[in-house]
This record gives sequence, C-alpha cells and structure tokens, in this order.
Amino acid sequence: MEHLDSKSTHQINEEGLWNLFLEGDRAALGEIANRHYNKLYNYGTRFTQDKDFVRDCLQELFMELWERRDKLSKIQYVKPYLLTSLRHKLINESFKLKRFKQYEELPFLSDVTEKPIELSIIELESSWENAMRLKTIISGLTSRQQEIIYLRFYQGLEFVEITQIMNMERQSVANLLHRSLRDIRDKWRAAEFSTPLLLFFLPTTLFIINYLLTNLKKSIIL
Repeated sequence: MEHLDSKSTHQINEEGLWNLFLEGDRAALGEIANRHYNKLYNYGTRFTQDKDFVRDCLQELFMELWERRDKLSKIQYVKPYLLTSLRHKLINESFKLKRFKQYEELPFLSDVTEKPIELSIIELESSWENAMRLKTIISGLTSRQQEIIYLRFYQGLEFVEITQIMNMERQSVANLLHRSLRDIRDKWRAAEFSTPLLLFFLPTTLFIINYLLTNLKKSIIL
C-alpha cells in the first residue's frame, strides 16, 4: 500500500486513520497518538500521581498496538477504545507491581485540572468559590461516580462510549450518572447552610444541576 505522510493524515477522520494504521501506516498511528495523547495522559493521571508510570504505560500501549495491528479489528470510535485500553493497561501493570491487592482495584483521583467540555459544568466552575465547592463535592463521591463525571463532562463522551470504557450496560451508566448528579445537587444544597458566600451562586447552580438531571431522565427513557 501507499503510505501517507504526516501532513496528509491531518485531513483524515479517525476511523479512516485507524484503518490506515491497521494496514501498516506508521504515520496514521502517529497522528492518532498526537490527537489523543493529552486526553489519555490526563485520564491516566486520574488513577495515579505517578506521572512517569502513566507515560510508560502510554508508550507501551502504542507500541503494543503497532505490534498487534494485524490482530486488531476496524472500529468506529477510536477515543473510547484508547481510553479503555489505557485503563486496562494501568490496571494490569499496577497489579503486577502490587500497587493494590485486588485486580481492578483502581482508585480515581478527583483533582481535575482540565477544563470541562460540558457547558453546564463550565458554568458551575465560573467562579473560584464554585470551582472549590465542586471539587470538594466530587472528591466525596465514589471512585466510579468520579470517573463517570470525568468521562461525561471532562472528556465529553457519550453513553455508548462510556459503557465501553467502564464495562457497564447503558442503563447502568445512565443510572450511575443520574445518581452522581443527584448527589452533587444534594451536597450543593447543603452548602446553603454551611457557606453563606455560596448563597449568591446557589440558585443558578441548582438550576443547572436540575436541568442536567431532567435531560438525563429523558435520555434514560429513550
């Protein structure tokens, strides 16, 4: 086959790049890595503070993809596939290094420094007070809740993509996200009695969270 140069790959969609990579095009794999490296790295550092470990796992991941390309299949969604692969890689390598006792016992760190993609969450973080309150509330959620909030609002993934990464049914993903948003709303309401400064932001914030919950209920029914 004729291999494309790195300049040409910029004009190809991700599904096309993946197909070229499967055919042995190194430039296509390089472009895939360039497009997703930062998001993958940020996702990886949510599970461990060892940034060198995350970088090593990412390097090994792309090396293994290249070596196993003849055994891989065509896919439609490249980003969730890479996130899923990195998640499994982190679990496997951490288990080998005995970083935890049980397989898949992977903590999720809520110290999110990325800018969220979802507009409503951006509005929640529109002030320093809101950002600190939201960070505190999210850190009090379970690891699974923190991860699904991160994937939905900071990675901008759809339900079908999250189901693949977290290995859950669509209904379970919807239920977990709904429960997570409800917990955030309830804890934010409690701030009315503990932090008078937040009274100024509270009505708008609750409106946003309730809006998310309402639209999520509609998506569950569909």
